[in-house]
Amino acid sequence: MRIGFVLNILDEEYQISIYEGIKAKAIEYGIEVICFQQEYHDFISEIDFKYLYSPEYFNLDGIIMLSSVILDKTEVTDRKELEFYWGKIPVVSLGQIIKDVPSVMVQTDSSMKNLLDHLIIDHKYRNFLFISGSIRHQDAKRREEFFKKTFEEYAEEIPHLQYRLRHGLFTERAAMEVMETFVHENPDFKPDAIVCANDNMAIGVYKYLKIHTENTNLKNCAVTGIDDIPQSQFEIPALTTIRQPLKQMAYEAMETMTAVLRNQEVLNEKYVESKMIKRKSCGCHETFDESYQKKFLEQVQSNYIRSENLLRMVSHIGQELNSVSTKEGLRHIINGDMDLLEIKNFCVLWFPEKFENFNSQLKKGLMVEPVYVRRNGKAFYEFAGNRIMTLGEFYNKFIYYDENQPKSTTFRFLSHGKEIKGCVLYDAEATLLPYLSSIGIDISQTLNRVYDMEEKKKRSEYLESEVTKRTQELIAENKKRMEVEAEVLKISEIERQRFSTDLHDDICQRLAGISMLCRSYSNQDELVSKNQMIELAELISDTLTATRQYAHNSYPVELETLGINASLSNLCNSIEKNAGIKCEYLWNVDERINFSKLQKVNIFRIIQEALHNAMKHSKASLIKVSVNSKNKKVIINVSDNGCGISEEKQTASGIGLNSMQYRANQIDAIFNIKQNKPKGTCVEVIIEEIK
Repeated sequence: MRIGFVLNILDEEYQISIYEGIKAKAIEYGIEVICFQQEYHDFISEIDFKYLYSPEYFNLDGIIMLSSVILDKTEVTDRKELEFYWGKIPVVSLGQIIKDVPSVMVQTDSSMKNLLDHLIIDHKYRNFLFISGSIRHQDAKRREEFFKKTFEEYAEEIPHLQYRLRHGLFTERAAMEVMETFVHENPDFKPDAIVCANDNMAIGVYKYLKIHTENTNLKNCAVTGIDDIPQSQFEIPALTTIRQPLKQMAYEAMETMTAVLRNQEVLNEKYVESKMIKRKSCGCHETFDESYQKKFLEQVQSNYIRSENLLRMVSHIGQELNSVSTKEGLRHIINGDMDLLEIKNFCVLWFPEKFENFNSQLKKGLMVEPVYVRRNGKAFYEFAGNRIMTLGEFYNKFIYYDENQPKSTTFRFLSHGKEIKGCVLYDAEATLLPYLSSIGIDISQTLNRVYDMEEKKKRSEYLESEVTKRTQELIAENKKRMEVEAEVLKISEIERQRFSTDLHDDICQRLAGISMLCRSYSNQDELVSKNQMIELAELISDTLTATRQYAHNSYPVELETLGINASLSNLCNSIEKNAGIKCEYLWNVDERINFSKLQKVNIFRIIQEALHNAMKHSKASLIKVSVNSKNKKVIINVSDNGCGISEEKQTASGIGLNSMQYRANQIDAIFNIKQNKPKGTCVEVIIEEIK
């Protein structure tokens, strides 16, 4: 069987003592135990733990719940309410009564009566301060009610008997805070005895009294507790308390759970008796025989030295972890620390994914990265590294690695701020458990820092690669730009050369002819006739027309005067007239679209070049030119029914094609040249948005 034992956190002796009792009985029965620390933090208390106990994770047969601490902040009174948190899994409650759930309780009424009799009758104390637990806690309410009832009975017989009541949270710190507030609000009240609802609060009161020795109202004040945790007998003076048989409670809980899992009948409520333990803190003067006193002092000294040594080790571990910057360094330090602490089983698991909703991720299956794995005193680095697996897969590999599997394991989440970053699994002797809680916090902080550094490093490497990539792209673009500029210069030079050739071969020849004709007319004896003058005028007119055409080809002036629509129409008419090829023109552009001067010139030149190529190479009988708009998108098409263009020529870097591509780039347009259907060539220019 595999049993889950759920408590708050293993940092105080009450919970540790019961956990040790559960472990001892589990070993006797051959049952595996997993202890879940379910700390009182809002972001952890909202976790839906029922998924964690499912077959996909730890596959528990049943749960023993230390309800005396778990239900301190929740309103769970029956089985149905409990199922909301943990589902249908069999549960045994330890410390509080839950309807329809087998519950193991401790009976304290008679012991509390003996304690109050002892304080009021034997010691004749009259002024009491009772520090109770949480207002909603069953045990706290029951002890508080019994205390009030007992005082009411005594008040009828004993004059001047009085008490004050305050509430704490069953911790040393809470008791110290209660004392601080109470003394400030009641400066004239001098308590004879301070009765606490558990030993932890009594020890907290001790610490307050030892710090504030100057307060005469608290001098020689008796202090008592409830639980009889191991530390209570080593306090100075030793604590008078009510002994709850913690191990017996744990044994009864384990027996009840095994009976439930075997479908045997069990009592819904089972009680174990408590006992008052008189020591010096109530004012009694116990005498010890010499051998017992010596043994007691040796034990106190041993506990003190061990505690001091462990505190120094925890501080040293924290300092070491604070200097870690890599996962490898973290593993090395943890391994050395576990050797020093003589801990055989210890695992650190990290959740590599960032969760927006932890419960939804828990339902799907938590993925873990084993950062450090120690089993039976040895580090298992084959578990660690960058291997990602589910939490359930890891646990089964860890537990069943060999026949020497751990009999008990403690589970705790690792949190940073309000985010759950990972978890730890470990098994250690009781005296080490509170210190491992502190070490777990240090590990969580260190892991978060290490992973942040790794993320920053990855981000830096990514940015560096992006910069390198972008630099290469810029170099390539710059090279391409230089090539385009060289091509443009080449095109410009060719245009100038062609313009110069045209001027020389056409205009100059025309002017030379006119000059020769004029010289011929001047040398003749008779007067120049009318026909000769008409001939001369026609030559001059033709030369003027040719000159205007060259000027127009150099820069279409009518773009500014007539507009792009009329200019393109004239261009198509000119092609049809001069080349003898039918040229259809269509303008279907929204009037609200305004082309810039740069767009006009480049659109005109692209269409002009496309028409020139069609006229020169296509052998077409029909050319279609269309300019259409849709919303702010403009599509320009120049198509013919000629011989078409080959794939090689489509990808070739000819002067004409490069010129059109360059002009399209100038106006952020998309340029395509492709086969026209059913035959011919199509030049397409798309301007995505005209402002």
